[in-house]
This record gives sequence, C-alpha cells and structure tokens, in this order.
Amino acid sequence: MRRQIFSGLAAALPIAALSLIPATAGAETIRCQVPFSFTVHGKTLPPGEYTFSEDSSVLLVRGYIDGAVNLTNRLESPTEEQAKVVFEKDGDDYILTQAWMGDGTGRELMLPKTNGEHRRSAENGEVARVTIAAR
Repeated sequence: MRRQIFSGLAAALPIAALSLIPATAGAETIRCQVPFSFTVHGKTLPPGEYTFSEDSSVLLVRGYIDGAVNLTNRLESPTEEQAKVVFEKDGDDYILTQAWMGDGTGRELMLPKTNGEHRRSAENGEVARVTIAAR
C-alpha cells in the first residue's frame, strides 16, 4: 500500500511542478485544440486543448492532464501574423517544432539529439508540416 502511494505521488509530481511555473505578465500565450498525440522534448502528450506560452527562452506547453517544457530559439517574421503551432508529421508521429504568438514572433523548439532518425526522414522529404491555428 505504501509503495502504491509513493508511486502515485511520483507520477503526479512532474504535473504539479509544471503547474507551479507561473506565466509571467509579459509572456505571450496562445490556446490550441490538438487532435492528435504529439511529442515535446521526448515526451508524448495526448490529444486535447493546450496552452502554449513563452517565457524567456522556453516554451511551456500545458494541457488539462499533462504538460512539457522545451528550450527554444526566438523567431521573427513580418509575414507570420496568425497565432498557430507547427508540427512535423513523420508517419504517425507528430513533433512540435514551432509556436507563433500572432504578433510576428514565435519560438522554434530545439529538438533532442535522440531524434536523429526523424531528422533523416525530414532530409529525405518524407516529413509533412501540420499547422493548427490558435483559438
């Protein structure tokens, strides 16, 4: 019984820790309904509604049940006025690659090095880009 309690607490701890990270007053936030499972920094998140907020050099991805944090590079484009998130689709796998905040700025996620096979598929032109507009 004691072991079950501790394992339950261990599973809930990352979720609780993520919810304690506040979105700062200056942070941009967008909300999207993602209809498929996707990966952020090696973690697979289920389909659902997510908020994407930038804070300094990280992107916080928060869902109702789970979330993730990933280091990013800043993006700027005078033509990207729509708030959206961008995924790479390789077979049945979706990997979050960008989040655009709707004001010409966005974040490009630094993909983990363990994603080498996926990147090789991208070089061969086998990967599609999937874009979901923010609500």
